[in-house]
Amino acid sequence: MSAPSFTRGLFVALGLAILLALGVGVASVLTLRSVTREQGVTLVREATTLEAVQFLLVLSERRARHARSWLLSPEPRLRHELEVTRQEWETRLRELEESFSGKEEQALLARIRERQHAIQAVMDRLLARSEQEVREEDWRVRYEAELRPLRMGLDQELSRLVELQQESLQEAVRQQEWTRLRAITRLGMAMLGAVLTAGLCGVLLVRSLRQHRKAEARVLRSEARFRATFNQAAVGLAQVAMDGRWVLLNPRFCDILGYGERELLGRRFADLTHPEDLARDEAHVRRLLAGELSSFTYEKRYLRQGGEVVWVNFSASLVHDDAGRPLYILTAIEDITRRKTLEEERVLLLAEAREALRLREEFLSVASHELRTPLTPLNLNLQVVLREARAHPEQSFARRVAQRLEAGHQQVQRMTRLIEELLDASRWGSDRLVLSLEDVDLSALVREVARRFEPVARRTGSNLEVDAPEPVVGWWDAGRLAQVVASLLSNALKFGAGRPVLLRVEAKGGLARLTVRDHGIGIAPELLPHVFERFSRGVSDRHYGGMGLGLFLTRYVARSMGGEVVAESTPGQGATFTVHLPQRPAESGRGEGISLGEASVRPV
Repeated sequence: MSAPSFTRGLFVALGLAILLALGVGVASVLTLRSVTREQGVTLVREATTLEAVQFLLVLSERRARHARSWLLSPEPRLRHELEVTRQEWETRLRELEESFSGKEEQALLARIRERQHAIQAVMDRLLARSEQEVREEDWRVRYEAELRPLRMGLDQELSRLVELQQESLQEAVRQQEWTRLRAITRLGMAMLGAVLTAGLCGVLLVRSLRQHRKAEARVLRSEARFRATFNQAAVGLAQVAMDGRWVLLNPRFCDILGYGERELLGRRFADLTHPEDLARDEAHVRRLLAGELSSFTYEKRYLRQGGEVVWVNFSASLVHDDAGRPLYILTAIEDITRRKTLEEERVLLLAEAREALRLREEFLSVASHELRTPLTPLNLNLQVVLREARAHPEQSFARRVAQRLEAGHQQVQRMTRLIEELLDASRWGSDRLVLSLEDVDLSALVREVARRFEPVARRTGSNLEVDAPEPVVGWWDAGRLAQVVASLLSNALKFGAGRPVLLRVEAKGGLARLTVRDHGIGIAPELLPHVFERFSRGVSDRHYGGMGLGLFLTRYVARSMGGEVVAESTPGQGATFTVHLPQRPAESGRGEGISLGEASVRPV
């Protein structure tokens, strides 16, 4: 800044300081005048209120004097004056109640009104007497004794109210004097401030000039740091003008797009944006300029040289100047082409995996059906030959054949169950179990299944005990329910061979419960939470066969009918499986099932 310019600035600052001081002085005078007027009104109001309180005290004394006169000489004139005085008292008291706002004054007025009501009650009883009764000495003495303490209390309250009002009036006078003194002091300080401000203006101007030069240096350093950060950023950065043209680019931005900086400067971003992404870009830019968005981020595509597509993670925000006007749009891009390529490969692999899963399920379904087809006639032939052998029990050969045929028949039935489990497992994640619901007696069904397993029990040396004394009827799928009972009973005979097995059926509160208890080897505590999982086994498959699907399918069938199955076990003391089934499931659930995937993740 030159010397003449600095001098002009100093005079301008001095003039502004003087104008400021004069403005403060005028404002102080006007404020003093206004406050003085307001405080004058306040003083008049306080004085008027004090006069009203004092007059209320006079009225109290007047009422007391009229009351004593009436006691001495009960004349109608005195009674009229008493009534007039009482009415004027009430009027003045209401006016005071409306004018006072302090808590202490309001409390005093409340007590004054209470005492007034008490005095008026005594006076009303006195005025209700006849002149003859009032002239009697005992009445005058009696009512004088009642009125005197009330009047004394009333006078004390009124005197206290007068004191409070006098204090308020004195405080208002002090406030008025203090306000005047403060305004005069402010005016003097304002004039003194004019001189001090004029001197400070020069100092401030010099300091401002120095700070301005320092700020210019900081801006230059900041711009240098910005340039270094902008050019060395790991992501692509660009400034886009309001018309969509690039005005500043860093090297990484140019590398991602495959162009040189000179080739990109002046070009519009729409020129290299993929046609399918252009409409979205323009819509977001319009919203950004309209103030609907402060920034936005999404994935988009650019076209490199030669038409190659590059995927980027795109971010944009609007930069404003100090006045809030938009300057440019700052954009940042990060190359995510490799990630997008990997995502596409993952989608393809996932599709291939799903197709392989579908082919596996199809193979399992076909294999299950094909394996079950020859078993049906084989089972029938075994049953026919077994009946023929049993028809000639007197022949030793027939007895030996019958034993072999019975063992073969049991193995065919076991293989049929395994194939059924395999067929059910082939429906995982695709089909839903459709139930054929009907009225089923669970007790009768359990007894029938147990009867079919008696040969197996005899062969393993186990004793089957069925505790199902009463019918327990529910709305279930008989075939699926028989599958549940058979699976649990088969496990009990397998792992509890040579020991008794108990089946109990009971019902309570609309809920049927089937309990299958064995006294076999039991289940280890760490394996117990997993016994209902697919292909889960509680023991080694070297000593016990099976595919590990029986208990999983058991829980699946139970849940499809709205029930649940739980397991309890102590190693070496056997296991207990309990099936809970609602006798009448919800109407919306009848005839419908759940998928095996849902059954496997449903919480116990």
